[in-house]
Amino acid sequence: MLHDMGNMVKIPEDFSSDEEFLKIRKKYFDRYGTNDHEINLEIGKQEGLTEKELKILDGKRSRKNEETLNSNSYERKICAYCDQRVAPDGVTSIEERLEDAKIRYKNKPLSVWSNEEKANHLIDCSLGIEKQIMRYCKLKPEDINDISIKEYIEKLKTYHI
Repeated sequence: MLHDMGNMVKIPEDFSSDEEFLKIRKKYFDRYGTNDHEINLEIGKQEGLTEKELKILDGKRSRKNEETLNSNSYERKICAYCDQRVAPDGVTSIEERLEDAKIRYKNKPLSVWSNEEKANHLIDCSLGIEKQIMRYCKLKPEDINDISIKEYIEKLKTYHI
């Protein structure tokens, strides 16, 4: 859910004319600013996440892939890996997801994804994280897809917070 709240800033202004949605979006902008990552961390603090949990949330960012690769925290590695396997339209491979990031953010000069060399390094680090995780798994990366996770998604939809 935290990740979804941060993504609210990525939605274009003309996405919806629904007044309630626009009101909620403005409320979050006024309260948290427009940086999706900072919004996630701030909401996490307000929801009572521990310092360790906030550190994991902060460390899942793809721009921190090298640090995550070198980290001893498998919680951080798994969170980063999961986050980087999910595209707007479903689960995809690391390469596909991060190659897409290079395309989407290529014209944003402050993004690490606009620099081909840095972007390729982050992809290599993400593939390294995947290898680290898969050493302890019975499944392969290609086994994780929209079909294989469908029953879990359905269970999550019924989960009450």
